[in-house]
Amino acid sequence: MFRVERCKEAVPANAPILYVHGAFGQRLAVEDDVDDLFRNGRATVSLGYIGLYEVAAAFFGGAWEGNDEAKDLTLAVLRRLQGATAAWKAESGYHFSVYSTPSESLTDRFCRLDRERFGAVTDITDKDYYTNSFHYDVRKNPTPFEKLDFEAPYPALASGGFIHYVEYPVLRTNPAALEAVWDYAYDRVGYLGTNTPIDRCYACGYTGDFDPTARGFACPECGNDDPRTCDVVKRTCGYLGNPQARPMVHGRHEEIAARVKHLPGSVRVDPAAPTGAADAAGSNPSASGSGVAAGG
Repeated sequence: MFRVERCKEAVPANAPILYVHGAFGQRLAVEDDVDDLFRNGRATVSLGYIGLYEVAAAFFGGAWEGNDEAKDLTLAVLRRLQGATAAWKAESGYHFSVYSTPSESLTDRFCRLDRERFGAVTDITDKDYYTNSFHYDVRKNPTPFEKLDFEAPYPALASGGFIHYVEYPVLRTNPAALEAVWDYAYDRVGYLGTNTPIDRCYACGYTGDFDPTARGFACPECGNDDPRTCDVVKRTCGYLGNPQARPMVHGRHEEIAARVKHLPGSVRVDPAAPTGAADAAGSNPSASGSGVAAGG
């Protein structure tokens, strides 16, 4: 409730667009209490979580994805969190929800603290990162369809927000593969991110996936890692970011470096490959972060 109490200290003049001019769906006078806009489910306090993969790995080992008992454990954890937020809402009058957080920095901090306490535990702390929310272990390469089917039950228990994503090779010559995944996802998941190789080196002209290094990423052709002459785009958390221009924490970098593709194919963009409709899937930075909203 600390965050709720802090928000209640605000006055309408602090953010007039939100409070006075109706962005929250109600117009307050300057002397009104902003808490009127927060109560009765009008605003959400999020309870984030991270590392369901590691929870199951602690009990069933690192290759547990095909184990129904292990998956039931992870779903039971979310149900417990969901039950807690429902109880807090009933007690306080404020809406609480479970949030499948992308954890840009917590992925590093929680794992680092646990490693200091428990040491390097295989498939848990030895990786130097914790896996985002309910995501499939990034080191494994299920097909996109298998990945989406595996992750599909979790968002229903976490109404505060979530994202699925699929890692692709270059698909400029095979846009039908991308369309097939989007069609499959439409009635199964609520939000899908599409990650394709779009890093670019302006020193040698290479376009595709850069290689991870100890501190960032480098062009596999010429070794260039100067942010002034290259553009690196990765799904750092839920959104796309440029880790060369804005370096990530160590754990997030290790997690991104560990990701594998969910379809076979080249990670280098062939300049001679056909463009047009397929180009939107393989060489447009904004398209690579597009979401598919299932069910409309």
